[in-house]
Amino acid sequence: MYFSDKLCWQYTKNCSMKEFGANLDRVRKSMQGDKKFLELYGPHYNKIYQMEDLPNGRLSFGEGQEEKYNCLLQKKDSNYLYVFFNGAIGKNIKCKNNFNRWKWANLVDANVLNILDPMYFLYHDLPIGWYWGTSETDFRQEIAALIKNAASALKVPFSNIVLYGSSAGGTAAIYIAHYIPGCTAVALNPQIRPWKHEWHKEFKEIVKIDTEKYDKFHRNNFYWHLDNTDDCKYIILTNCRSRRDYNWQLVPVAQHYDFAVEYGLTRYKNLYSWIFDTGEIGRHSALDYPAVFIAIDNFVRSLKEGVPLKQLNSYVKLINEFWRDHWELTFQIEKQDT
Repeated sequence: MYFSDKLCWQYTKNCSMKEFGANLDRVRKSMQGDKKFLELYGPHYNKIYQMEDLPNGRLSFGEGQEEKYNCLLQKKDSNYLYVFFNGAIGKNIKCKNNFNRWKWANLVDANVLNILDPMYFLYHDLPIGWYWGTSETDFRQEIAALIKNAASALKVPFSNIVLYGSSAGGTAAIYIAHYIPGCTAVALNPQIRPWKHEWHKEFKEIVKIDTEKYDKFHRNNFYWHLDNTDDCKYIILTNCRSRRDYNWQLVPVAQHYDFAVEYGLTRYKNLYSWIFDTGEIGRHSALDYPAVFIAIDNFVRSLKEGVPLKQLNSYVKLINEFWRDHWELTFQIEKQDT
């Protein structure tokens, strides 16, 4: 595993406890995000279809001087590409410039590309965007083209592209996957049915699009995407303690296709449902953290390598126990603080 390979160092003799601990701290620190990437401002590309040697750091894409798609690229000598998407920003408009999970780039053997949601720059005071687009333009298809061309420039096959996000970012991941043959989408607590989100009303008023009504780009119809996409893997992780995610989002999918959702891992065609449990802290925002992200990456690669589903399910349930312990402890600390 990449993480275990990185979490090591070479020495020629037995070292003291103090030296051992200091070396371990140094290696751990080296695996944290490097702010230098945030300070590197690369070129602006007039067209998302024309890119060759992509540099590290911030990049922008758009027609003319318009910075429609703002990105952050952290390159490695790897044939994998992770693409991170952002979630909702609520009323904090400053968050529209934050690259979610950018610090996790050193935890996986992959190039990492963050893409900000252009909806927050196009529509003022929009609390949630889902990388949607307008009534006439599907931003998700444009982003898919951007990702494919970036992957080609990085010499990454489409089958080694992982789209990753939570909440609204997870929604983007599962709806973009169809346009990237062979890729994998990982979505944690996504809005499969965006009209069930409490900020759907604000989205409808500001963008002038009702996500519950027919959309010619199928941006609100996950069934169409699943039925018309055979070569992609959809991995949807759902917190069974979060009503808004389990009851309102995942269960309708299971009912539509008539399959039973089980704790741990359930497979239906190329859809993999991973049910996790955060115990007493049943929040939508009780999501992943670095150790779980490493475990999810290992799951994605094991699935690609053809590891049997039964074995993967055992692995998933083990990770779930650590996941639950983390959030149970977090909840206990929060209760003590209040």
